[in-house]
Amino acid sequence: METTARVYRRVLAMKYIIRTVLIALFSFGLGGWSVVALQRSNPPPPIYDLVFEHQPGPDVPTLQVLAAEASAVDDAAILAAVVEYYEANAERLALLWREDNPTRLAGIFSMYISHISLPYGETTFPGSVAEFLTQERAHCGTYLVPQNHIALALGLTIRTIEFVGEHAWEEIYVDDHWELFDSTTNTWLNRPSLELLEGAEREYRYFYTPMLDINEPDARLHLAEGYDMPRLRGRMPLMGITYFPPGERLVSDPIGPLAEQLLATP
Repeated sequence: METTARVYRRVLAMKYIIRTVLIALFSFGLGGWSVVALQRSNPPPPIYDLVFEHQPGPDVPTLQVLAAEASAVDDAAILAAVVEYYEANAERLALLWREDNPTRLAGIFSMYISHISLPYGETTFPGSVAEFLTQERAHCGTYLVPQNHIALALGLTIRTIEFVGEHAWEEIYVDDHWELFDSTTNTWLNRPSLELLEGAEREYRYFYTPMLDINEPDARLHLAEGYDMPRLRGRMPLMGITYFPPGERLVSDPIGPLAEQLLATP
């Protein structure tokens, strides 16, 4: 049989082990709770899970390049250079973009070249296309400056749609109906916004955007400034389904060759 002293030592050893285990468990639990509390009181900054696209592009030069090649410094000369480029490349672009409707093709071009010419961000409103080309950033309202001028120079009939405080884009009259051409996100839809908001069936196409080009990090600087244009790009085709732009809806009168005819139509 064990002596009293040996039994006593064994009891002390068991107490020490139990005490050590309890301290460790308590410390672990307190530490885990502290980490959770810290995470709740100091949430991490948002993480943008961008899925970079593999679309080749850009398919056309920027407005700055065309203006420089033509030594164009005013709107008339800049637009003349843009129209000349388009007319020389329309057949190639029709094949590249798989588009056989000439009106829609010209509309895509006016949207596309405006979109790739400046990255998104805060800026002042330019009074001309020439001023637009001197700026470093653009937003939905300012992208419309070159887009509208180019579309009109190509003989298209246009109108602008604005949801005040939210977003703005151009619609172009194609054959016998309006279609949406958003130069902010380089997205086309085959119906006007009013029909989209009513839940109409739609077709849409995304065109190349520097925002989702892994080799164009400057096109994503706006993400750190509180904007998220890739998210808006994903929302545009879902207008009237899961995306309902807030704000008052403003529709401009049509401008272009068919404007009088459309205004006279009840």
